[in-house]
Amino acid sequence: MESANKIDPNKKMELSGGPFMYDGIIWIPFPGLYPEPEKKFKQIRDMECRDSDVFLCSFPKAGTHWTHEILSMLLSGSTQYNQYNTIENMIEAASTLDKINSAPSRRLLVTHLPYKYLPEQLRNGTGKIVYVQRNPKDLHVSMYNHLKGKGIMKEGTTWNEFIEQIFTGQLKMFGGWFQFSKDWEKEIDIKKNILPLYYEEMKQDITGNILKTAEYLNVPCKNEFAMEVGDKCSFDKLKNNKLDYTALVDKNRKSTLFRKGQVGDWKNWFTVAQNECFGALYDDEMKSSNLKFTYEQ
Repeated sequence: MESANKIDPNKKMELSGGPFMYDGIIWIPFPGLYPEPEKKFKQIRDMECRDSDVFLCSFPKAGTHWTHEILSMLLSGSTQYNQYNTIENMIEAASTLDKINSAPSRRLLVTHLPYKYLPEQLRNGTGKIVYVQRNPKDLHVSMYNHLKGKGIMKEGTTWNEFIEQIFTGQLKMFGGWFQFSKDWEKEIDIKKNILPLYYEEMKQDITGNILKTAEYLNVPCKNEFAMEVGDKCSFDKLKNNKLDYTALVDKNRKSTLFRKGQVGDWKNWFTVAQNECFGALYDDEMKSSNLKFTYEQ
């Protein structure tokens, strides 16, 4: 299984300025995406996929790196930590698709792209998708803390200012969580090559979710191995053992990839009024959705 380039902890990665608008959506200026997004999206759309490919898809801060480590261990049949830089295997962020295209099978690829921007062959059933979701309150708290100091938000942006931008629709990165989630839900209902996972369910029963994922990927996984993977991928062990590429774009070289990893931390951030406002917004945006999230455990 090929994942990506190894992390150089001394390297510094520069984002290409602040967020930019393309196709009516706000995007993070990854080196591979900016300043020629149309060219990069065409390359992604036309990308040649393989039946053995595994695409890990999610909205940012939904548990991507946790799930990536689990998938890496399942595909390799080993509980060794993957000391590779997932940014180079994130199809929208990689500076070029050349290394991804030439990587041997079985490829583990990552993306935060809305469904309609995925490779056409993948959307038509070539390759497998693991789609991880998280309750939007904890997700947005995690996103706020993750984005600070990376040149994506205005310096000094407070939580109150950030969540107000979510309420008003000013900060709709990747199309915004609501539209992103509705589009994916629609595809999950009709596509056979998507395994949906929930962050909160993984926290509650990591072994069961690992076994379910292994069966979907058609890889051998006995209960004992699933338990070992779950233990090695516990929050504290990942935080202490994983190199964090996000520190490469933080002005203070601060790691913000693994913060708390809790269900329900949103209660320490949302005021009563903000919680009520978010609830009303959710009810309006998701009135036709069947998604059910757990907000505390």
